[in-house]
Amino acid sequence: MDPSLWSFFPEDLIDRVLAWLPLPSFFRLRIVCKTWNNLMHCKNFMDLKSSQTPSRSQDSWIVIFADRGYRVMSAFIPSENKWHSIPLSFLPFDISDVTVAGGLLVFRLHETNGASSVCVCNPLTSSWRKLPPMLGGWRDGLIGLVVDRQSRAYKIIVRSNLAPIYSDGIVLRTEVYDSRTDQWMRTEGLDDGITTGHAFCNGVLYFMTWETRSGVYGVYAYHVERGSWSKVHVPIPDFMTCPHVVECRGRLLMVGGFGRRPHFVTEGICVWELQDGSRDWVVVQNMPARLFRELLNNSSLLSFNCVGHGDMIYLSNRKSPRLLVIFNCVQSSWGRLDTYISHDLHPMYSWFSYYPRLDAAI
Repeated sequence: MDPSLWSFFPEDLIDRVLAWLPLPSFFRLRIVCKTWNNLMHCKNFMDLKSSQTPSRSQDSWIVIFADRGYRVMSAFIPSENKWHSIPLSFLPFDISDVTVAGGLLVFRLHETNGASSVCVCNPLTSSWRKLPPMLGGWRDGLIGLVVDRQSRAYKIIVRSNLAPIYSDGIVLRTEVYDSRTDQWMRTEGLDDGITTGHAFCNGVLYFMTWETRSGVYGVYAYHVERGSWSKVHVPIPDFMTCPHVVECRGRLLMVGGFGRRPHFVTEGICVWELQDGSRDWVVVQNMPARLFRELLNNSSLLSFNCVGHGDMIYLSNRKSPRLLVIFNCVQSSWGRLDTYISHDLHPMYSWFSYYPRLDAAI
């Protein structure tokens, strides 16, 4: 390209051309020059990008975190069958409890004084901020993020400790941060339990939990607008492993391994659906034995990741996402997809469905 010609090209026309690029191109575009890097923080350019006709560049992604320190976010774009690395080196160190929804990322920041702060971030624009202090103390194991795609407002749901007056014990409460008011508010609490995942479906956050008192899996539902909890009956097979709750087009599904005692060997993977009227779980379909063996990778102990993503459910072995087993919820069909990811992952990586937006406000 002749610099003497292109140096006189109007900047507004350059912006219009750049606004049509797919979002993954912006990761490379930002290192070309300072001007292009600053486009991520230019309101006029953001408005221009948002006004473009939706295209494949605005497809939703599946994201995972490659290391324990959350310094890199790996994004898989199903329409391209490609992985892209999104650097998170701009974030502070000592963070945990990361969750993703809409175009935002929320995490817990461990402060030097021992306290915790809740922070929100847009990974594409490298922008983040601390939220106002919670009303109580942080309680590990429960955090949810709900984003309204139209208004871009969001709510963050966290479990907290409150020390009651004239008592040596603690009271568990749920705190909700509302971006519209920039404030936290308290709602009713939830009995202690270890959260293993959550899904947002029709105004309700569903949490898969391991109940420490009874030693069984359970599902708790949190109605976001009412701020109330309820328990959902879970059909427990004779032996169940690695259950997940996922949302697909307004349907709440549960995916888990099943088997028989006393050997505790996983024999297959099943998909259940929660029926709205009866509130019962019904079997949708079992994974074909051939795909199950490929996913299990000849191991008797099954641990897999699972995420609901549009019409699909994506499953991968906990050790590697190089093989994806896919369940089409509309067609009730199974498939497989081989992918290539260049770096190793820590064994506790989690999957999230992510809708990238340059204009996602924090």
